Amino acid sequence: MRGQRGLVLLISLTMVLLLGLLGLSSAGSALQQERMARNLRTSLQVFDQAHQLLQYAESRVQAQAWPPCAFCLPPPEAGDVTHGGVYAGPGESSGLDWQAGAGGFYLVQSLGASTQARHMPRGLEVSLYRVTAVRREGMARSVLESVIAQPVDPTLSPAQRILWRQIH
Repeated sequence: MRGQRGLVLLISLTMVLLLGLLGLSSAGSALQQERMARNLRTSLQVFDQAHQLLQYAESRVQAQAWPPCAFCLPPPEAGDVTHGGVYAGPGESSGLDWQAGAGGFYLVQSLGASTQARHMPRGLEVSLYRVTAVRREGMARSVLESVIAQPVDPTLSPAQRILWRQIH
């Protein structure tokens, strides 16, 4: 009988140890899922703020005259910009002047004129602008880009976003 009591105690202690390990594993998993949810929430907030900044920059296209671009490719430093002005950090730079606005940075490039802009009446002469918006918060960043078609004669048709993409 005494041998059985010792065996019951040993089995009970083993079960308690296994249940404790299972509890620790569950707590660790819950913490990791909470971190992932927080990161996702931050990423979505940064994306939303970048989209608002993009819309603000697009409104600036219509309110201001922009010189023809000297560097017409998408800016290679877009994911690395941390302040307004010409990017001088590591990697390539377009040499263009980033504007600060609404907690982020944006860049407008005048791409020239076209009579074949997508989603615009054929033959309508438009000026094309690339707008790039960057928003960062901690490790999260969002880089959005759009192309705006602005009719040379604004009485014929309003300016319109004809392309949109998320880079980062």
